[in-house]
Amino acid sequence: MAFAVAEAILKKLAPLAAEQAGLLWSLKSDFLKLKSTVSSIKAVLLDAEEQSGLNHQIRLWLDNLKQVLYDADDLLDDFSTEALLKQRRNDGNRCLNEVCLFFTRSNQLVSGLMMAHRLKAIRTKLDEINKNRREFNLETRLQDPAAAAAIRRERQTDSFVPHGFVGREEDKKKIIGMLLSSTNDEQKIEVIPILGMGGLGKTALAQCIYNDESVSTCFQLKIWICVSDNFDQALLVRKMLESITKRKVEDLDLDILKGEFKKEMGNKRFLLVLDDVWNHGDYKGNWDSLMSFCLQVGAIGNKIIVTTRLADVADHFATKGIKPHKLKGLSEPESWFLFEQIAFKGEVEGGERFVNIGKEVMRKCVGVPLAIRVIASALSSKCNIVDWEAIRDKQAMFDGDDERKILGTLKLSYDNLPSKLKSCFVYCSLFPKDSRIDVKLLVQIWMGQGFINSSQSSSASFEVGVEYFKSLLSRFFFQEPESDAWGNVKWCKMHDLMHDVALGIASEEIMALKASDSMEGRVNSDRLRHISFDFEEKSRETWKAPQALANVTILRTFLPINTPYYGIVGIEEQNCEMIFSNNTRLRVLSLHRAKLESVPRSIHKLTHLRYLDLSNNSMKVLPYEITVLVNLLVLILDYCDNLEQLPRDIVKLTDLEFLSFNGCSSLKGLPLGIGRLTRLRELSLFIVPPTSYYSHEAVAARISELEHLNNLTGKLEIKHLELVKDEAEAKAACLFRKQHLRALTLKWSLPRRVFASRDVGVLKALKPQKNLKELELDGYGGHSLPSWFSNSLQNLVVLTLFNLGRLKYIEDDAGQFLPCLKSLVIRNCRRLVSWRSTTEIEMPQFPSLSHLRIENCPKLVRLPQFSADIETVDFTKVDRKLFDQFVASLPPPSSPSRIKNLTIERIRGLRILPQGLLPHLASLEFLWIVDCPNIMNLSPPATSQQQHLTSLQFSALSNLRRFYIFELPGIMMTRKKKDYPRAFRLQDIQATVLFFRMTLMTYKHKTHVVDSDRRIISDVDVDFYINDDVIHVVDSNHLKEKKKKNNNNNNNYSVREMMMMTFFIIMMRARKREDKNDEDEAKEELPFGTPSPRMLSS
Repeated sequence: MAFAVAEAILKKLAPLAAEQAGLLWSLKSDFLKLKSTVSSIKAVLLDAEEQSGLNHQIRLWLDNLKQVLYDADDLLDDFSTEALLKQRRNDGNRCLNEVCLFFTRSNQLVSGLMMAHRLKAIRTKLDEINKNRREFNLETRLQDPAAAAAIRRERQTDSFVPHGFVGREEDKKKIIGMLLSSTNDEQKIEVIPILGMGGLGKTALAQCIYNDESVSTCFQLKIWICVSDNFDQALLVRKMLESITKRKVEDLDLDILKGEFKKEMGNKRFLLVLDDVWNHGDYKGNWDSLMSFCLQVGAIGNKIIVTTRLADVADHFATKGIKPHKLKGLSEPESWFLFEQIAFKGEVEGGERFVNIGKEVMRKCVGVPLAIRVIASALSSKCNIVDWEAIRDKQAMFDGDDERKILGTLKLSYDNLPSKLKSCFVYCSLFPKDSRIDVKLLVQIWMGQGFINSSQSSSASFEVGVEYFKSLLSRFFFQEPESDAWGNVKWCKMHDLMHDVALGIASEEIMALKASDSMEGRVNSDRLRHISFDFEEKSRETWKAPQALANVTILRTFLPINTPYYGIVGIEEQNCEMIFSNNTRLRVLSLHRAKLESVPRSIHKLTHLRYLDLSNNSMKVLPYEITVLVNLLVLILDYCDNLEQLPRDIVKLTDLEFLSFNGCSSLKGLPLGIGRLTRLRELSLFIVPPTSYYSHEAVAARISELEHLNNLTGKLEIKHLELVKDEAEAKAACLFRKQHLRALTLKWSLPRRVFASRDVGVLKALKPQKNLKELELDGYGGHSLPSWFSNSLQNLVVLTLFNLGRLKYIEDDAGQFLPCLKSLVIRNCRRLVSWRSTTEIEMPQFPSLSHLRIENCPKLVRLPQFSADIETVDFTKVDRKLFDQFVASLPPPSSPSRIKNLTIERIRGLRILPQGLLPHLASLEFLWIVDCPNIMNLSPPATSQQQHLTSLQFSALSNLRRFYIFELPGIMMTRKKKDYPRAFRLQDIQATVLFFRMTLMTYKHKTHVVDSDRRIISDVDVDFYINDDVIHVVDSNHLKEKKKKNNNNNNNYSVREMMMMTFFIIMMRARKREDKNDEDEAKEELPFGTPSPRMLSS
């Protein structure tokens, strides 16, 4: 890391040494001498860092050097900041007296003398350190040898493709067999531990099993929990509840959490994976309590997989009679296959010599996939046989047990990283083990620490940082990447062993704590530079900043992680004052969800700050003092609901690259001059203000200030477009020049009575660039859309149209179509009739559409044809003609569509599902029919093609008379009180899992179960589900009696036994008069021997 700090110092020295006037001119010779000394030391740092792992004296020398280099870096930052503030004063900028007091002429003189004294003291220390290096005979390297190879490598790794799962097929097969086998009658739940040392691939194996199709079919619910070193029962139950509800759960009392979990779980069969379990705390007691709870929920046949490195954990957790599955290292052929895939993916000269050395290196990895991948990746960028031999020889020096050898190999891979990546990797030890790391946040805080060395403009630093991340990912320093819709990696993880390597290198500089941890006796206040607090398990108790934190004065990072959604209770103004006053060298500061009602004015002391996150707080205004933070690159204000305005001089923070305030609902405008921030690459929201909003002294920024913000990327939302004066003002925004913008939202406020004609001109002028991927129009009042809508958006992927109250047609007859469109949402466009205004020209097809949602468009009757690849269709409150067009556009059953989700809601004219609908939907998984009061019959001729249907929901079908289902392999049916049909039929059940429940509504409604002897079995609630070829029946009196006669007191029936009955469930509404035609229709549908409705009601 010292190498990276030295590089940063030399970069800052260049403009300071060139200063030609004022205080800096008198120090020019000192700057030049400092530059010479740092350059001399930098030349040997690469060799020193490599040797530090084996030479204690060199490690001490490096540690002392780093502290002095940090001091030098801070001092140079002070000089640069003073120069920037001086320039602002010379430009005539006015600031508050309290803020500028430090920068008065007398204080400038005192400050200058102090900085000059600090500079001379640092030079003296560095000279002494430079002289001492001669004792170590360090090798001079003017260039980083890994850097050139890294450049070649990064060109080949623009996208990361993980290598396949190697050598675990038998392990996978065996464990899946255990999961699918019938549960022992004495055990409602079985636990299968996977045991093995770190890096063997326990988690990867569990993931492969978890995602296997046969496992997904067997279990109705799957839950994955990463436990790590905190086996806290309340935290685990909360995570389990979040997993099945797909929402954030409040930190509630354990009993309440258990009750909620039971309610959500019902009688479903589940698979639970507890990954990376350790033996910290009372893990046995917590485990026994958790198991006792799990036995009370779900169905028979639930399974739990536990991954752990520890034999005592595996033995304690394993179900009686089940041995932990011990994972072994890969065989030599499997290890070589994996190594060869990575190390020799390119052309390598030397052939046999490289292969022989590679096999020696591979054997030292003792079959551990992580070590093989990482070291093979390090070798893949080296084309010189000498480099391969050097790595082999260094690896041979590692002795001890297998785990020590593996850690040594991973550290060796770190040593072979380009220097620019080393600091980035080590810094990641701030994140807790097993946590998901937000890649955007990671790159931004790398920027904040100065780790990213961009030779291009400042606005390109984020892209360079992303390339750094990709390079580390391709080297397997990160894993489990998760990408967004555009293929950009949004989340990743770091393997525990890689985290151990990073922490070992960071030594005392970085500390990652749990919020409840004490710092006493664990902190070297002269060394600690970066600290994080993990609040994941923190309850609503007030967080008390550790007392030892008051003694730390050189922090560069303060980073709360996993903050609870209700906020951190305890980081109030008093704690902020302590953090601000003591740690004026902070570069990265997050006060996310800190429950702040105001930001302390002492924040102006943090002049080194580059990254500031104040999101999810309650302040109404930001202090003016924040505008003194001239080095700020990232300012995040998302979801500060009470924030009303920004300081007007925030526009003087000209280094800002990210300014985000999503969800700031009270914000009425942006300060005049926001267009000066030309380095901005993210401006999440622009608000068009009333003519004069801010104060009588200034007005808010008009939309024309967007003109020069051409580095904007990502998403931009523009609100209150009804306040734009005219087409000319809108055109001045020059949206077509924003070539890197990917998503655009244009909003007009509702309700409005005028300005429809103005809307047309404004939207015409807001033509975006042609590479736009997402477009949302909300509240537009025009009768038509501009020509650029269809002619210039050939790359559009997502289109959303909301509240377009006057629009009748979407595009001109001559317009080109949207060939890349994948998602189309049209909502509340009540006058919309058709995509095009004429029926004479054949309507083209959406060639790429996969998601379609139409809601509350009652006049819409015609859309372009849908592609065969469409997967999700939602029709809500539309004309039946549109639904009929959809059905007619479906491909024939011989080439069925790929539709997985179909929602039909509030289509008043729909009386029956078309005969040809379901046979075309062989891939259907979810079918929802809601609030279609005119539907009377849901009896398709056959549903045997619906092999994938897993969820069927009907709601508010008040006139439904008959509904039949045939041969559904894996359905879970949910229905509500008002939805009962008059006849419900199950026939040819082939389900492995089925749950169905009918409940009584009032005394007028009865539920009857009728067997083949025409006897009413039960007049009460009936629950049954099929599991492992056994039908379980609850509250079925007749069947219970039948079992008692056979000396069988349980409620389990084999499928074969149940299939010998003609089994019907019929629900009747008692009426004073029955319509004879309805009764005749019911007779026609019921098989011979079944009692008629009138017989049952009587």
